Amino acid sequence: MKNKWLTVLLLSGLVVTTAACSQKDNPTAQQAPVDTKQVEAMAVKPEKVGRISELSATLQPYEEATISFEVGGRITQLAKEEGDAVKAGEVLASLDSQDYSLQLALADTTVKQSGAVLSKVNNGAREQELLQAKLLVDKATIGYQKAQDDFNRVQKLFKEQAVSQNDLDNAKDALDIAQKDLESAKQSYSLTTQGARVEDKAAQRSTYDQALVAKQQAARTLSKTQLASPIQGTILAKLNAAGQLVGAGAPVYKIGMIDTLKTVLPVPDYEIGAWKVGDSVDVALYDQKRSGKVAKIYPATNESTGTIGVEITIPNPKHDWFAGQVIKASKTIEGKTGIFVPAAAVISQGEAQPYVFVVNGGKAVKTSVTIGVLIQNKLEITSGLKEGEQLVTKGADRLFDGDAIELTGGAKQ
Repeated sequence: MKNKWLTVLLLSGLVVTTAACSQKDNPTAQQAPVDTKQVEAMAVKPEKVGRISELSATLQPYEEATISFEVGGRITQLAKEEGDAVKAGEVLASLDSQDYSLQLALADTTVKQSGAVLSKVNNGAREQELLQAKLLVDKATIGYQKAQDDFNRVQKLFKEQAVSQNDLDNAKDALDIAQKDLESAKQSYSLTTQGARVEDKAAQRSTYDQALVAKQQAARTLSKTQLASPIQGTILAKLNAAGQLVGAGAPVYKIGMIDTLKTVLPVPDYEIGAWKVGDSVDVALYDQKRSGKVAKIYPATNESTGTIGVEITIPNPKHDWFAGQVIKASKTIEGKTGIFVPAAAVISQGEAQPYVFVVNGGKAVKTSVTIGVLIQNKLEITSGLKEGEQLVTKGADRLFDGDAIELTGGAKQ
């Protein structure tokens, strides 16, 4: 029994001794296995990064006009419907013109009447009128001479007391009347031969000119009963109906030029320097894409939005894009040169300093950085990284400072 326990003790000591010797001969067996994390990395280098400006806006006709009559009346004809093409100057609608035609006829009659009077004043008396005036003078002269002879005879007889005072007075009255008739006949003859005065001619000329202006105005008013298109385009809306009584200025048609459409993009003011007249702009409407051109840059900033309007034109030869649709426009803006890294490579937690991991000797080294602008999901690094360093771009969110790492597809670094 005593020998049995001795044997057990010897065997136990041998096991302990053997294990101790084994650990002494293989020191790495005492350490826990190292956890190496696989990551992806890129070499840090300067690059020029541009960005895409994406904006939305509503399509509009390239040119648009809402037309109306300049005078009131009842609509007798509307020649076009929505979607019809029209030419500039083409008559689209008419008003009842009867009243306006009568006004023109009245004005024409007034012109003719005042013109006849003006001609008479300017041309003077005709030959027959001159002869008639001369005959009246001759007749009055004869009458005056006879009255003078009768007065002389009665006066002589009165001195001889052969006639009464009443007879003498009657003879004297007859002589006075004959004298006045002669003077009147001479005045009429003088007016007939000399014509109207300069003032009378000027007054009649003014009356005639006024009648002419009234006729022109009546003709112009009559022409306004025809409504013509001011532009070439397409009828976008019909806003009235035949038979309806409308006043001056009431809208009748809306016309637009839709072979080319336009839209105004709200470009942020800090970006406006990158937009130039003539630049190309990619335009998308659902799955359709077209190329537009910058036609105009507005001269003022919208105070409420801080944007500047940029008008672009878009070809629409098939009329398959419509005013009122919302498009998306995109333009590549030339960027700046610097160190740009994927945004996923930069770790930022609250207000703490952002940091990245740099590969150094097979380990991840936590490095604080200062970031700038974000362009196309890339962050600008303004300080903290140097050209040529290896930056962890994938897997950084699983790393701690000093972790052993292995680049994907490679060996430990």
